[in-house]
Amino acid sequence: MKLVAKSTVALCTLALGGHALAADYSPLRPSYPDQWATSEDNPLRFEMGVRYWYSLGRQEHSIGSYTETMDTKTHSGEAFVRIDDQSTRSYLEATGGYGIAHEGTYATNGGPGMTLPAARLGYVGADFGWLPLGTDEASIGFVTGYQYTNDSPDTGRANFTTARTATDITWSDTTGAWTVGGDSEINNFDIHALKIGLAGKIDMGGFDITGEATATPYAWVNGTYGAYGQPRTTNGVQTAIQSTATQINGHAYGVGGKLMMGFRPTDNLVLRVGAKASYLQGQYDATYERATITHPVANPNPPPNYLAPTLGQQTYIINNNPFSMLRYGALFEIAGRF
Repeated sequence: MKLVAKSTVALCTLALGGHALAADYSPLRPSYPDQWATSEDNPLRFEMGVRYWYSLGRQEHSIGSYTETMDTKTHSGEAFVRIDDQSTRSYLEATGGYGIAHEGTYATNGGPGMTLPAARLGYVGADFGWLPLGTDEASIGFVTGYQYTNDSPDTGRANFTTARTATDITWSDTTGAWTVGGDSEINNFDIHALKIGLAGKIDMGGFDITGEATATPYAWVNGTYGAYGQPRTTNGVQTAIQSTATQINGHAYGVGGKLMMGFRPTDNLVLRVGAKASYLQGQYDATYERATITHPVANPNPPPNYLAPTLGQQTYIINNNPFSMLRYGALFEIAGRF
């Protein structure tokens, strides 16, 4: 009986002591969760996809009295990545595209239209947008960005001499005359453009609309107008020949826009259709070198008895040449979202 009584007292003491310890250290730290926070707690949303752009382009150029219009139809492929920060309603988007098939016509100095032998279209750009006004379902704000574009229809090549000094003029026993080397280049128009404007988004779960309307306050346009060249002229014993391709360097401004409507058949798949367009106009300077070759009085004897011609170089600049570039067309997009 004494053993039972002592055991009972010990158990009661431990029980009371346990409650006292629990009271002293309460609350106790809970165990670690079985998993980390779910993706719904992450404010970042990513989209990656590809687009097909069927676009129509028109360019108009004037250099002095020379005019040329270019009309193109281009099939382009694009790839893009977009990151949305839902906590700040901002986004970053990077895009790159390249024309894979072209067709079109061009006309020079008001003449008949001729088939384009080839064309090039390529572009890369990055945009930052902020949509602070509205709700999560419908918001509007601002977008700014930069885009590089090479839009270069091939309208032929003007020949120029590669001679830079009199030593580049050689005697030909075959023709019995002095000759110079020649070359040509294709059109190459590079555009570096800044843009700023308004952007908006409507998100209704399985359906969304995104759009932007922007201005291009400044674009730098440079490159080579390979189709433009001055004709070869002869004046007595002097012959003038263009000795470089024509380089262009100028600025432009314009507008642009894009509108896309999307459908999400699943949480991670987005299908969109829409259109985008851009227009630039401005002026550039056209610069080229011209070589003047002076021939000595006719002499029937070949070198070394024949006095060699001399060659002089001069730079020509034609200022303030107006131009415009328009491109617009339909977009089709498929993207993954996570």
